[in-house]
Amino acid sequence: MKTVKSNKLACAAIVAALAIWAANAQAFPKLNFSLVAVQQDLDVSEKSSNFFVSTLKTSKITNKEILQFLATALNTNWPAGAQLVQGVDMLVVDKTGTNILFDVGRGVNIGDTNVVFFTMDSDHPVGKSKLEAEGDLIVFTNEFGPGVGIGTNGGSLKAGGNNLRKVFFHLFYEQDGITNTDFYFDGLDEIEYRSDRVTFAATTSGYRITGYDNASGKAPVTGDGTFNLEWTVIKGKVTSLSKQSGVIIPIPPQPPIFPPATNPPLEVVFSPLTNRQPPILLEP
Repeated sequence: MKTVKSNKLACAAIVAALAIWAANAQAFPKLNFSLVAVQQDLDVSEKSSNFFVSTLKTSKITNKEILQFLATALNTNWPAGAQLVQGVDMLVVDKTGTNILFDVGRGVNIGDTNVVFFTMDSDHPVGKSKLEAEGDLIVFTNEFGPGVGIGTNGGSLKAGGNNLRKVFFHLFYEQDGITNTDFYFDGLDEIEYRSDRVTFAATTSGYRITGYDNASGKAPVTGDGTFNLEWTVIKGKVTSLSKQSGVIIPIPPQPPIFPPATNPPLEVVFSPLTNRQPPILLEP
């Protein structure tokens, strides 16, 4: 689920650097919150000389409540269908999922007395994956991880795997110097991803690729903190889903990763000595 990172919730698009998705692509992984908040309702109260009672109140926190909370804190209104998604920061986007309405991870800070943000972060994932290439595809590994080079006859590429990582959320709202909400929760995120690509033969303009990428994550979370001026304990889960499908519009074939050297090192040539003195002949 970082930035559900890269994060980026998973790096499902192994060969994304080779092409740009056409229509029917979801730009950002969608986040879904399903939380239960527990707060103190009735504190210890005497019911009789030897009987005391206290109670708890519970409430649900979903995307709807979070979006309403953020709209109030940011003094704005979201259009119908607004969504919470994961970009570099946590974002609010419109119903298409592609147009950014507000970067809530960055939030606002006015004079250090009116502060609002909702952040999401994660540790580096660990996991297992499988990358399979068939046909005239060349798989290589560089500093950025697995990649693929395309030959002239096309082929197919399949990638998939599972990752585990710790994710962290922090919701903060301060108004006129009074902290309304300072709330943390975190959990273990399990990510599954799959990418399938089919590449057709090269043309004068490049390559034509079709396929799809799917990535989903699920993180049971717990946490606590001040929420709406009340101490709150929370439990629940956060899920994410990213889907991309359609035809990829490719870029033209790229030059080799290591092009031939065009400026070979200079060869050092020592010119003959021109000021050599004749030997001195000693008289017998």
